[in-house]
Formats: sequence, structure tokens, C-alpha cells
Amino acid sequence: MKNPLLRLVAYLLIVVCAAFSLFPFYWMTVIATRSAAEISAVPPAVFYGSRLIENMEKVIFNPNINFLLTLGNSFIISAVITASMLLFSSLAGFAFARLRFRGSRIMLLFVLGSMMIPLQLGLIPQYIIISKLNWLNDLKAVIVPGMVSAFGVFFMRQYIDAAVPNEMLEAGRIDGCSNRQLYYRLVVPTIAPAFATLGILTFMNAWNDFLWPSVVLKSNEMLTVQLALVRLDINTYYADKSLIMAGSVLATLPLFLIFLFFNRQFIAGVTEGAVKG
Repeated sequence: MKNPLLRLVAYLLIVVCAAFSLFPFYWMTVIATRSAAEISAVPPAVFYGSRLIENMEKVIFNPNINFLLTLGNSFIISAVITASMLLFSSLAGFAFARLRFRGSRIMLLFVLGSMMIPLQLGLIPQYIIISKLNWLNDLKAVIVPGMVSAFGVFFMRQYIDAAVPNEMLEAGRIDGCSNRQLYYRLVVPTIAPAFATLGILTFMNAWNDFLWPSVVLKSNEMLTVQLALVRLDINTYYADKSLIMAGSVLATLPLFLIFLFFNRQFIAGVTEGAVKG
């Protein structure tokens, strides 16, 4: 962009959009550092207070819920779902992108068609299956249905199709590699940015999921962190927003740290193929 005025306008738009995106997180942390009375004051507090540690202690040692246990449950669910999603989606994506077998196009169409069906339509039959397996109020009820998705398969298929040339696989076959060896030795190292991108998206979706866990998980020992936030002030006569926001800060920290750790791979995976030299 050579025009300085257009460049300035573009930067201003970016700054404004970034401010609108970051303000909810800023407001969440501000409320987490205040008391209920300070939040209800007019005008409301817009700067940080001094009650963050106190509010977090109330969350961690809350008599209604074992918050640290729910963090552990959410981490187990999200980690297992993410690992299985990356494995199964990359295997299926490799098969659809680079292996030729009878019915592959029809199967891919079924995978794409399933992406058009709202997830809410599958709640009842999925609940019936989980009930017959006696998995209600068990972490398996949340983990198993999320181990692979149509989006993950399609995402990996498109990425492998663009990033893994046929010539490289043919050279591997000439050297005597089987399909399994091609996958582990050639495909996996090449699609590392795709692993990071899909992994972060999957972990975030599993961590933030509320609907399905609220259907199959009931006891306090099996709750996820999102369900725990609802029960933090269950015995109070009013909703203590500072308590809920302090819990939200604790629930957001793992996602923030994971994104910081994998942000380079995530950006590389998102921008792959956007610029061609």
C-alpha cells in the first residue's frame, strides 16, 4: 500500500478492531479484581482493583464446587480429544488426499455433507447411545463423541493436498516405504503447522464446550470448568459477578498459555498458501 493516507486509515481500522476484540477480556479482568459493591457502583469501575487474589481464593476454595478438579477434568477431556483428533483426522485426510481407493469420492461427499447437519440434531440419538453404553456421568461420554470430526478430516485433507506433493510420496515408494511409513516419515513432518492449527482450535472447542457436557455430566466430581462457573454462586441470593469473572480468568489462562506456546505454528498453518512467490 503506497499511499500514506490509506496506510494510516488501514492501521487505524486495525487498532480499532483490536480494541473492540480485547475490551471484553480487559473488562473481565477488571471485574475479577473488584467486589460486588464496586461493580454495582455508578459510574462503574473501569480500572483494576486489589481483590484479584481474594476473589480467586473464593473460587478455588468454593464450598459448592472443587474448581481445581474441574480444571483437571477439562484438561483431560481437551487433551485426549485433541490428540485423537489430530491422529484420526490426519490419517483420514492423508487417505482422501493421496491414496486412491474405490468409493473415496463418495465417502468424502458424505463427510462434507455431515458438516451441514447442526450438532443439536444429534443430541438425542447421541444421548441414547451413551445411555445404553452406561457412560452417563463419565468423562468418556464427552471424550469419545469428539475424537474425530468432519471439519478436522476436511481441513487435513485440504492441507495435505496443498502441502504434500505427489512426487515426494512417489520417491518414498521407490525407496520401499509403505503407506504407513510415508505417513509417519514424510507427511507428519510436513504438516506440522496444520497440526498446530487444528490442535489449538480443537482444544479451545473442547475446553469451551458447554452444551454436551451439561447433558451427560451431573455430579460435582465429573464437571468441566465451564459447568463449574455456573455453580460458583449457586447458594447466593444474587449473582456475584466478581466471583464468576475470577473463575473465568482462571479458566482462560490455559487457553492463553497454549496459544502463546504454539502461536508461530498456528499462524503458519492459517497463512499456508496465502502467499505464493
